[in-house]
Amino acid sequence: MERFSYSSRCALVVDLVKRLRAHGSWCGETHIQKALFILQDMSRSNFGYKFIIYKHGPFSFELSNELTAMRALGILELNFPRDGYGPSIRLTPFGERVYEANKENIDRYVPLMEFLAEWFGDNDVRYLEKVATAYYVTAKNPRDPASERAKKLNSLKPHVDIHAAEDALLVVDAKRKEAKQRSGAAA
Repeated sequence: MERFSYSSRCALVVDLVKRLRAHGSWCGETHIQKALFILQDMSRSNFGYKFIIYKHGPFSFELSNELTAMRALGILELNFPRDGYGPSIRLTPFGERVYEANKENIDRYVPLMEFLAEWFGDNDVRYLEKVATAYYVTAKNPRDPASERAKKLNSLKPHVDIHAAEDALLVVDAKRKEAKQRSGAAA
């Protein structure tokens, strides 16, 4: 599996930011982290991000560092649209130019990115934490019945009770099936 170039990863992030925002997403770092975690897994690609379970579910320190670098380079910027809430990420005119120069490198990911943007839409970080962690547990334990995966999710995130864990797993199972049907991905 060939690792993506930095410019292709930038185009991928920019495209994802555009799609998430178009579907009403707050588009904070959590949204990008969860979407790229699932995109990398569903597409069976190596974007160069290693994900672990962290405070709010799957998290990549490499991706976090790249998002910071993309802000430093003027590709992305932070926006604070509402007092009391964390920052929202949006692209800059320079980010649009980086995207245009590299978008052909990410064409094959467009259907999955659109699917994820529709799925995540205007959902909040609590929802994203549950479903992304449910996805993580499912990806690590694909043959386990939902009841066992729910226990594993609850053990990773004790504030997600068994009933909520089971609900999140039902969503993930349905979305994995839908993604496979819509894009032909090996979800």
